[in-house]
Amino acid sequence: MSEYQYVVFQAVDGPLNDKQLEFAQRQSTRADVSRWALSVEYHYSSFRGDVDGLLRRGYDVYLQHTNYGDREIRLRLPHGMPGDKRVWSKYVDGEQLAWKADTRGRGGILSLRPFHETGDLEEVWETQKYLDAAIQVRERLVNGDLRALYLLWLCAADDDYNDPAEMIEPPVPFGISDMATHGGELLSYFGLDPLLLVAAGQDIDAAPADVSTDQGFARWVKALNHQRAKELLQQLLIGDTTSVKAGLLAEIRDSRTPHDWPTTDRQRTFAELLQQAEVLRSVEVAQQARKTQSRAKREAAKVERQRADRMKEMVKDPNKWLRDAEQLVDARGTHNYKAAAEILDDLREAVGGDEGDRITRRHAKHLAKKHPTLNHLKSSLRKRGLLE
Repeated sequence: MSEYQYVVFQAVDGPLNDKQLEFAQRQSTRADVSRWALSVEYHYSSFRGDVDGLLRRGYDVYLQHTNYGDREIRLRLPHGMPGDKRVWSKYVDGEQLAWKADTRGRGGILSLRPFHETGDLEEVWETQKYLDAAIQVRERLVNGDLRALYLLWLCAADDDYNDPAEMIEPPVPFGISDMATHGGELLSYFGLDPLLLVAAGQDIDAAPADVSTDQGFARWVKALNHQRAKELLQQLLIGDTTSVKAGLLAEIRDSRTPHDWPTTDRQRTFAELLQQAEVLRSVEVAQQARKTQSRAKREAAKVERQRADRMKEMVKDPNKWLRDAEQLVDARGTHNYKAAAEILDDLREAVGGDEGDRITRRHAKHLAKKHPTLNHLKSSLRKRGLLE
C-alpha cells in the first residue's frame, strides 16, 4: 500500500489578501490554492510548506491525515486561548496539545497531534466533515468556550505513549456533554467514541445560560443603531456575502467581554472515562438492537396483515390471481418469478384443502410447460412446493 497524505487549510474569518495569497501559492506547486482554502494530496511525499506561516497569513484552520495513522489539526486563535492562563494551561501539555504564542499580540496557534501506531486508526474518507468539526471547535475557543479545550484534551490524551490510568483529566467545564453534538466528529477523527463527552458530563452541571453564542449575537444586533444596520444590510446585498459575514463575526467577537467558564474538579483518569464510555456504548447498542427488533416485528405484523387481506380477496376470484401470476411470468425477471410463485402459494392457502392445492399445482405445471427454459421460474415454484 502506497503512502498517502492529505493536507487542507481553511480561511474562516475572512479571505486572504493579495500578499497572503502570493505567499500561499509559493508553498506548494501541486496545491489547489484560493483566498479561502489550500488543499493538496501526496503519494510517496508530504507537504513541506510553512504550516504556521500560512496560519499566520490568512488561513485559520489546518487539518492533515495520512493512511499510515498520522492525524493533526492546528487552529489559529487571533485573540489567544480562552480564559486565564492558569486555567487553560491545565489542558495543554505542550506535546500532544501545544500552544505557540505569537511574538507580538495575544494570538497564537493551538496544535493537536497525538501519536498512533500505523493501523490504529481507520482511514479517512470524508475529510470535509472533520474539517467542519475543527472549524466549529475553533469558533467555540474564540468565543471563550472552555468545553472545546476539554474536547481537545481528550483527543490528546489518547496517545500511544500515554498510560490512560495515569492521565488525570483537567477541570471539567459545565455543559461538557453538550459537546457530543457539536464536536463528536473530531473525537471520531482521532479514533475516539463521541460518547466520551457524555461520560465526562455525567453529574456535571449544565452550561450557564448567559454564555450562549446565539444570545451574544442577539445582544450585539440589539445594540446596533439604525444607520449601522442599514450599512450592514447594503454590504450583504451588494458585497461578497461570505466575506461580509466573516467580518461581522470577527467584529462581534471583538466586542464581547470575555467570561470565565465555570468548571468542576473531578480528578478522573482517562482510563475511567474510556471505561464509562464503553458502558454507555454497550447500553446504546442494546437499546438500538431492541428498537431494530421492535421495528422488524412491526413490519412483519404489517406484512402479515396485508397478506391476510390479500388472501381474502383471492377467495372471491381465484382465476384473477392465476392470471396475475401468469402476467408476472410473461414479463420475465427473477423478481417476477418469485412474486408469481408467492401469489400461487398464498392462493393455495386461501382456497385451502385439496381444491387449493389442485388449482395452484395445475397452474404451476402450466407455467413450467409454457416456459420450459425459465429455470429460475421452476426453481421458485419448487421452493414453494408447487412443482415436482
